[in-house]
Amino acid sequence: MKLLNLILTFSCVFFLSTCTVRKSNETLKPNILFIITDDQSWEHAGCYGDKALRTPSIDRLASEGVRFENAYCAAPSCSPSRAGIFTGQDAFRLEEGGILTGILWEKFIVFPKLLADNGYHVGATGKRYWPRTQNVEGAVDEPISNIYDRQRHDSTPDFISKRDYSASFEEFLDDNPEGKAFFFWVGTGEPHRKYEIDRGIRTGIDTSRIRIPAFFTDVPVARLDMADYMAEIEWVDKAVGKMIDILELKDLLDNTLIIYTSDNGMPFPRAKATLYDHGVRMPLIMRWGNEIKKGRVVTDPVSLIDMAPTFLELAGVDVPEEMTGRSITNLLFSSESGDIDPDRDFVVTTFEKHTLCRPDSMGFPRRAIHTDKWTYIINFEPDRYPMGNADLFIPRWDVLGDTDPGRLKEYFKQNMENPEFKNYWDLAFGKVPREQLFNKKNDPDMVNNLADDPAYKEIKTDLKTKLENYLKEHNDPRSRGESPWDTYNLDKS
Repeated sequence: MKLLNLILTFSCVFFLSTCTVRKSNETLKPNILFIITDDQSWEHAGCYGDKALRTPSIDRLASEGVRFENAYCAAPSCSPSRAGIFTGQDAFRLEEGGILTGILWEKFIVFPKLLADNGYHVGATGKRYWPRTQNVEGAVDEPISNIYDRQRHDSTPDFISKRDYSASFEEFLDDNPEGKAFFFWVGTGEPHRKYEIDRGIRTGIDTSRIRIPAFFTDVPVARLDMADYMAEIEWVDKAVGKMIDILELKDLLDNTLIIYTSDNGMPFPRAKATLYDHGVRMPLIMRWGNEIKKGRVVTDPVSLIDMAPTFLELAGVDVPEEMTGRSITNLLFSSESGDIDPDRDFVVTTFEKHTLCRPDSMGFPRRAIHTDKWTYIINFEPDRYPMGNADLFIPRWDVLGDTDPGRLKEYFKQNMENPEFKNYWDLAFGKVPREQLFNKKNDPDMVNNLADDPAYKEIKTDLKTKLENYLKEHNDPRSRGESPWDTYNLDKS
């Protein structure tokens, strides 16, 4: 009898303590600081295992919060990726908002406005959604209308934004009515190209410690170009540290949910504007005082379109039905690492069009499904060149326009006809088959396509079926054989 009473007492205490934690999480309305860089692949931070980068502030967020190993953007291009974040929807659902040069129409609900309508002090600095509205009637005026861009550095290295992100954040906080929860978006201009040549080595980055992916040839220019990219990430890290300090000084750190992520992958060949991991797999770190168990690493696949419903749920705001993203609060409040939610086993990414780098401004439509181990990609127009045509020059974007101009791209172009370089050229710029399948555990740089290997037929079929079902369920025009992106009038000025 005593044992039974002890068991019942323990059960009641456990139940009540669980309810208390849940109640706390349900009622506590967090401040939210959302930091998003421009063109950073997931692995390029110290906490993700990079040996060359020095990112103590980003690493601090990870050690004091939760780091996501398998986070993906909606699309590997800034406008559709950011549109996906703002709307909480897959990029293929956003009409012209799903391409770089498109427009996000005001019929699409954006979460910052919902937060503002429900009592949040909302503001932003830096890059938000690009292109903006192009003065088009019926377009989203600005996803965040309260802009703080007045604070500037006196001088910065070449091609580094003069916006002082941390000073702008402090100005925003000083304007906040006392006791009002806030949401602040920090959109850095880094590490987007262009780069100051050799700034990486001048700032002390050890190029010998840089991991060169299998789709690059390991030549000095590859390491130097990567070092310049990394120097811009280190610049951002310093700003992150200053923002943490500001929150601490104002006694706001413990109830501020800080998010660190990026919009799409690094601006290098076979990365940005592709659905390979270096194009769509993002750093994602979230810190929220004692509300999130520290030092956890979550391996469940998540998408940046999950941010909108997560923020709304935490703020006590109803999540619109049209949002296809799913709240990750269960992952945040778990005490576990690894795989947590058995129903969260894949994410889907989208690509339609980046620059106008093919005849008749055609895109290169693709869809992909990503698990923690596999990626399956379907390329709807395999007769087109995935990164654009080598004989079609575009001002600002060069030939092969879906890969940003830079030193490593120039090296690739110079070796276009070199037979010893053919494999690297084909990986970066050559045509691809309709289907691609990669085992990321054995092939993390995704260079060995297994789609035609009979040994993986069952895996490919399963992933293909899940992808097709997802696209149909979420109303992707491609699932109906339609391609409205080819007909949009992009001259809206």
